[in-house]
Amino acid sequence: MGVKWPARLKVDFEMEDGAPANLAETCLRVAVGEFRRYIETGVIDAGKIGVKRGSAKVLIVAQGPTT
Repeated sequence: MGVKWPARLKVDFEMEDGAPANLAETCLRVAVGEFRRYIETGVIDAGKIGVKRGSAKVLIVAQGPTT
């Protein structure tokens, strides 16, 4: 059995002026999906990093505009 490596992520970002209100959530969800794929299949200078395909779970813990 491989080593499990848990992590919690917090992401802050700012949208450009005039961007539609719902675009931030869409961008975040797309980025989460891309990050998951990179963790599982990513290549670094040393080669494949050894993460078991299908094992990565990336969740958005909380989201919404900052008040």
